[in-house]
Amino acid sequence: MKSQPSFLPSLVYRRKVLMTVFRDVLAPGHLPPRPTPLVGREAEILMVSGLLSRPQLHLLTLRGPGGIGKTRLALELAYTLGPEFDLGAVWVNLVSLRDPAEVLPAIAQAIGAPSADRADLGATIGTHSLLLVLDNFEHLPTAAADIAALANITSNLRILITSRCALHVRGEHELPLGPLPLPTRASRGLESAAVRLFVDCVQAVDPHFRLTPANEPVVSRICCLLDGIPLALELAASRLRAVTVDGLLAWLERPLEVLTDGPRDGPHHGDSLRSTIGWSVDLLTAQQRLAFAACGTFIGGFTLPALEAVTLHESARSLLIALVEHSMVQAAEGPESRWRLLEPVREFAEELLNSLPEAGVFRERHALYYLALAEQARRCEEHLESFWFSRLAADDANLNLALQWLVETERAQQALRLVRALGPYWGHDATQKHHNWLCRIVDMPGADGEPDLLADGLRDLGLTCRNLHRFAQARQVLGRAGDLYRQLGNAAGEADVLLLLASVSSGAGDHDQALELFQRVQRIFENLNHRQRLNDVANSLGVTYLRLGQPADAFRCFERTEALSLERGSEGGLAFAKGLMGWSAYLQGERSTALPLARAAWHHMLTVPNALLRYVLLHMLAFHARDAGELTLAARMVGCSDAMRIRTGEPWDVCFAPHVKALDVALRAEMGEQYVECRVEGETLSLEDLVPEVQAFLDHILTVPPSIKTGTPLTTRELDVLRLLAQGISDKRIAQHLHISATTVSKHVSSMLGKLEMHNRVELARWAVERGLVDAPFS
Repeated sequence: MKSQPSFLPSLVYRRKVLMTVFRDVLAPGHLPPRPTPLVGREAEILMVSGLLSRPQLHLLTLRGPGGIGKTRLALELAYTLGPEFDLGAVWVNLVSLRDPAEVLPAIAQAIGAPSADRADLGATIGTHSLLLVLDNFEHLPTAAADIAALANITSNLRILITSRCALHVRGEHELPLGPLPLPTRASRGLESAAVRLFVDCVQAVDPHFRLTPANEPVVSRICCLLDGIPLALELAASRLRAVTVDGLLAWLERPLEVLTDGPRDGPHHGDSLRSTIGWSVDLLTAQQRLAFAACGTFIGGFTLPALEAVTLHESARSLLIALVEHSMVQAAEGPESRWRLLEPVREFAEELLNSLPEAGVFRERHALYYLALAEQARRCEEHLESFWFSRLAADDANLNLALQWLVETERAQQALRLVRALGPYWGHDATQKHHNWLCRIVDMPGADGEPDLLADGLRDLGLTCRNLHRFAQARQVLGRAGDLYRQLGNAAGEADVLLLLASVSSGAGDHDQALELFQRVQRIFENLNHRQRLNDVANSLGVTYLRLGQPADAFRCFERTEALSLERGSEGGLAFAKGLMGWSAYLQGERSTALPLARAAWHHMLTVPNALLRYVLLHMLAFHARDAGELTLAARMVGCSDAMRIRTGEPWDVCFAPHVKALDVALRAEMGEQYVECRVEGETLSLEDLVPEVQAFLDHILTVPPSIKTGTPLTTRELDVLRLLAQGISDKRIAQHLHISATTVSKHVSSMLGKLEMHNRVELARWAVERGLVDAPFS
């Protein structure tokens, strides 16, 4: 190869003559034609080029599941790297072979050797370099030893193999091949290789098709549903002969039924996605097939303990390793070691599972395993802010699947236990989902036979009703919960219900009744010395005072929650307390107090996975950004916050909703159409996307010299504009520097003239120089 001159003859003309002679001799091994341009494998081509240039590497296996594009990549590599070898690249398709003993004869025929004897193979190649590509090796594993021996007969032979499993021989190097990269926030549209391939394949059946802003979300969703598997994308694209893109998305609920009728000139096992996966399953042992079927009980991945719990197989680890080596299972990201099946493969595994008599047993074990996992997490509730939240989040789909199975099989006791255990994990992030499950479960047959569990379920349903502002339903279910707790003699449960009823009364506007109930329940929890509930009482009282328009009283309540949260070491409690203290101060016009509290809340909040806290605090900070003249940031924060809130299903609380509306109106008036654009952009962002920008804003605004902050009525953004204006910089250049519009710069200038009672920009510049904001302006 070019990077290894020893591979090449010393004279260029000699190389050309040899290639001509040997390619005539090697006619049976000529490369197949390239079907289409290769999409999205640039990194793999570079990697293989580097690997094959190593003198010590003779055998490289491209390993991956069926349909992932191994053959297409190997073909591209043969065309790309073949000219770097004296004898070029020789292609041997093994798919039609059934006996491992046929492999060496097939190679001999391809390279023109007189026999399959190693000596003849070696003599035919001689001292020349050759790239030998063996396609579809997985069904001939016992021929691996022959290939390993062949790889070492001459120093200039390189063997590239495509296989769904490794050869397991000395000297073998592997390159696992995964799906094409999917669209993300950072790589949208045609920046995603999966989208590019899908669009190319669609245009092969409909040349008029174009990716547009209107169809891009649907195309991206199709690519994600198919996990970026090239064969799946190709087969899905061909279906657009018969259906629209939107219709195809609906059909792909069952991809194996839709993704058929592949190319007639392709391999016999590649005419449909089902046959491609089936080819791999047929290569498994009976025990491996059963373990593969067990994998069909999972959605979104699993851990080894989960697989062990479902199979109860003493060698589950070995079976998992085998499935990974057969490319049926892939390693996955997570808080601990996890594996997953590509979605079409998972559907095949589920179909196989449903055909087995063990299906019901496997599903029951799956549900009971995740019930035990959720209950273990609930016992460590305080730690849900870290490890356990991540652990449950990784298995969110499996937890929902377990709950679904328990409900469908009318396991009322276990369903009540699981929904109770998931309450702290779901929190505000999944209020609507939590509510829907509870509505189904509390009325299940047999639920009445578990009064303690049912009481907890009704109490939690009252909580979700309150969060969704369904106050009449909340009173009804909380009444049922209270009756059950009384029958059970559970005083703490009764007090919990009373606290929720007080909060419901406050939310519904009956503040007098709410205050009376809060006083009663506070005395109860003081007698019980229940610090968490005393924190909840103080927090709910503070919110009630905010609803009453009494922020000073609210501030004192939130000071109490801050003290109790410090006592308990609760990051979430501190974030809520400081955030609401800051908001109470803001409503009183005490901005110098409000902003440091908001920043402290922000730092606590970043460690707490609570959607309510995040979207409320982000919106609160948007007010400070607006006041500082950071209008673009404020608009993006508003969009991100409201998108998070909508995903929870929760409406804005009545103590905050009018202020949210006022901010929306103010920003729209100041920014015009730019506000809508920035807000929509914010809706596409996650909180993590905004963290650097918000942090920079907070650091900047809180490090402005105190003399400037207290000695002028100007906002931080106005000061930024003034510093540049005083240097004689034009509005257009100021706008470019601060990433705002020239119109907004002009508005800031007008605002400063009014606040400082000045007549022109010269006076503004002189005023800035006198206060040491800038050096003297240049003329």
